[in-house]
Amino acid sequence: MHPTPVFIGAALIAALLVATASSHGTPRIEVEVMEHPGVDRTLAKVQPLSADEIVHASRRIDELIAADLAKHDLKPNPRTTDAQFLRRAYLDIVGRIPTFSETNAFLTSTKADKRHELIATLMGSAGYVSHQFNYWADLLRVSTRMMDRYPGQPYIDWIKEALRTNKPYDTFVSELLRAEGPALQRGNGATGYYLRDTGMPLDNMANTVRTFLGTQITCAQCHDHPTDKWTRRDFCAMAAYTSSTNVDRKVGNPRELKKAMDGREASQELKNALRTLSYTIALKVRGGNKSTLALPADYQYTDGKPGQPVKAKTMFGDDAPVAAKQDPRETYAAWMTSPENPRFTLVIANRMWKKVMGRGLIEPVDALTDETKPTNPELMDFLTRLMIGVTYDLRRFQLALYQTEAYQRSVTTNDIDPGEPYRFQGPLLHRMSAEQLWDSLLTLKLADVDTKAGLTAEPLFALYDENKDKSMAELVQLATDMTEAKQKAAELQKRYREMRSRLANAKPDERKALVIELKALDDERKALTTEFGMFAYAKKIGGKPGKGQKFAPEQLVRASELPSPAPSGHLLATFGQSDRELIDNATTDPAVTQALTLLNGFVDRELINTKSTLYTSMMTSPDEPGRIRALFLCILSRPPTAAELQTAIAYAGTAGKDAHGDIAWALINSDEFRFVQ
Repeated sequence: MHPTPVFIGAALIAALLVATASSHGTPRIEVEVMEHPGVDRTLAKVQPLSADEIVHASRRIDELIAADLAKHDLKPNPRTTDAQFLRRAYLDIVGRIPTFSETNAFLTSTKADKRHELIATLMGSAGYVSHQFNYWADLLRVSTRMMDRYPGQPYIDWIKEALRTNKPYDTFVSELLRAEGPALQRGNGATGYYLRDTGMPLDNMANTVRTFLGTQITCAQCHDHPTDKWTRRDFCAMAAYTSSTNVDRKVGNPRELKKAMDGREASQELKNALRTLSYTIALKVRGGNKSTLALPADYQYTDGKPGQPVKAKTMFGDDAPVAAKQDPRETYAAWMTSPENPRFTLVIANRMWKKVMGRGLIEPVDALTDETKPTNPELMDFLTRLMIGVTYDLRRFQLALYQTEAYQRSVTTNDIDPGEPYRFQGPLLHRMSAEQLWDSLLTLKLADVDTKAGLTAEPLFALYDENKDKSMAELVQLATDMTEAKQKAAELQKRYREMRSRLANAKPDERKALVIELKALDDERKALTTEFGMFAYAKKIGGKPGKGQKFAPEQLVRASELPSPAPSGHLLATFGQSDRELIDNATTDPAVTQALTLLNGFVDRELINTKSTLYTSMMTSPDEPGRIRALFLCILSRPPTAAELQTAIAYAGTAGKDAHGDIAWALINSDEFRFVQ
């Protein structure tokens, strides 16, 4: 069983640690039922749905769930309280708990449609983009340094911009699959999709099919799939679409380099600097017009011979032949994202349903076969058709889901076995993701957390623009300058450390001069790092604080603004943020280190002090009951019960100046804070 988040008890710490849609008429939309995966059909052209039709779609979803529940003699969960809904909506849509003022505004509102109004507001906010990015970063394995050498920030910025402008999902995927050109050219961040798997084109194809078609074909790279219909030849035919896609990462050629060196021997340091340049300004994804792939040397089946070229061919549906002299990825992307490709639409509809409700109608979401059956086929068919109806607008699709009564019901708290169907009596109780937890803690620390920016690719774009047209001789000179700057920075750092050790034992009259000299050394070293460090993307933001230290201001930004993924030991890593090595690799599994982090780490250092928004919100009340109420509203998004209020007031009367910190500490370390109900 999941822990049930409640607060009941006599002693404070023990107690606190244990402890509708509008009715106007709307036009109906007739949604044609789509076939199950693997069945090819021609779909009628669908016009984008209106706002009223989205409302009707929400009602139709509720009808389909109600019919399925009745069929299985089940009843829906009761409706959430306003406080439960408020907190759930903020965590699910913008990835953080509401602020004190946001909570007060919603709970005191008497508007009949305030829930729908809140959903619409949240989905149009900057917080929505931040939270959505975390989802896609996990799914696409996005990292700030890809393959531990290539700059990933342009890719990150491109995804954020696509979310910010609400780029249709089919367009989003198509641009990823067709990406080419310089990786650091402004607006060309989609090239990161291929940079992420540099040197591993077959893995890239397997990841693409799993991510966008919900089908696992990795086994077919080496042999016919043991449990599905896909053969090794099928895999090679799919991989032929991207067989001529390459990642260029060299500055010039050996002849140009030799001429630029003018007879000099390149030192290892200079070679390293030139390699750094190749990983930045020379980095480029290049397409081609080859649409065949040779069967591997160890090919062992009778339908082909080792080395035999195989033409590009789709895995299912109509064949998609490549026109002469055309980049085959154009055909590949058009086939992949077509509404007539049933798996493409079904998979994203199922993924979005799981994101909102906690479990897919098809589980696992990325292991479809021809025999796969949704737990509610009629609902899955409707959602698939709805996705086409909103023309792959994921924001409008999610809006239809969030507006349902099904979403507004109380959570189901009992565990559902992976092989057991779930009928969606309500969303499933689940622990906050690492990103939700970090962003919620920041909400208690800072005002306007959604507006605080972190890393961007602008310095990289400027670097590319400044150096893209340089000759080989100029690049060699640049690499030489970089090498010399690195050596000088190391010398400055050594002198800085020596002087720091002298400062510890210096006499008072010597200290002022040493401090001035230390600052000058540090400024000079930083200037060198700023000038050349961006080539290696060495700027550090968002690390973990040293033992007993607080985070620097630039480290206190939302998870989407920090390096991706966070370094080992950061709260995000401790609570299960994806390491970006595997698809959809985040976890909410418990660990002892998590409890220690909350019990003795971020909460004590960052939240229980007079500079946090938690403290300032609490102190807006002139009396003790009001302060206790403010703590509950800030942390749990609800007022305390009468018993909780009485217990907390009694504790505050005896515990002295640390009382409010103790209460906050207990609430933040509770199950109710960590779980989304």
